[in-house]
Amino acid sequence: MKSKNEILNALGRTGEERLLLAGLLDKEQTCASRGYLTHTKFLSMSERALCSDAVRLCGATGHALFWGGYEDAERGIYLFYPDYLDEESAKQAAPLALLRAHKRKEDALTHRDYLGALMGLQIDRSVVGDILVHEEGADILVLEEMADFILLHFAKAGRKQLSLTREPMDQLRVAPVEEKQGSGSVASPRLDSVAALVFGLSRKSAQERIEKGLVFVNNTPCLKPERQIDEGDKLTVRGVGRARIVAFGGMSRKGRLFVEFVKNA
Repeated sequence: MKSKNEILNALGRTGEERLLLAGLLDKEQTCASRGYLTHTKFLSMSERALCSDAVRLCGATGHALFWGGYEDAERGIYLFYPDYLDEESAKQAAPLALLRAHKRKEDALTHRDYLGALMGLQIDRSVVGDILVHEEGADILVLEEMADFILLHFAKAGRKQLSLTREPMDQLRVAPVEEKQGSGSVASPRLDSVAALVFGLSRKSAQERIEKGLVFVNNTPCLKPERQIDEGDKLTVRGVGRARIVAFGGMSRKGRLFVEFVKNA
């Protein structure tokens, strides 16, 4: 178990990262010493990975939970819960609110439209979680503390009129993930080779995205193109999609390794 200063020195590469980690560790200590649930704001995938390392190093994995309102949420908060709660009850107690934006049937609005309109309210991105777009509009996850403000002020996305309602969390509309099976061959199970095959990228483009921190392996950013990928690993390329490696097979006559995978359609 590492001390707060040791964790900050080990993981905090920038002032912003150190501030994020310090806040996280303070929340964990408050939960441990005072015995009530504490939480961070919404975290991006890269922030989540950083915080996960800190949670592990401070020995808090037994009472910490990343939760965004549903399984496989991209953005979520870190919850620290006391001994009298378990994971399920901590999820139920999470200070999240579900807001449903209703649009007119003829209006076409995208995730970017909703997010841009929300940011136009001069609120911070960290108080808004995933935005799940559907035919009737969008389901928007926010911190409970911001729900009333957003309900009062969020009336337009672009020039399109919206109406907002608060819904029970168990009414969240999560679209079923459509997975497409694929296969091919790679020279080796390196991350850059596998990502290029799975997402239809050139090897150079895959390497550039990895070096920019846009590629995640099992929800953790990976900056090493040579990282070896295993069966069951989940790959995410920001702005491109998600996939899971099903199996590595035999070798082709040319010495290439066969790969089977599924990715979001």
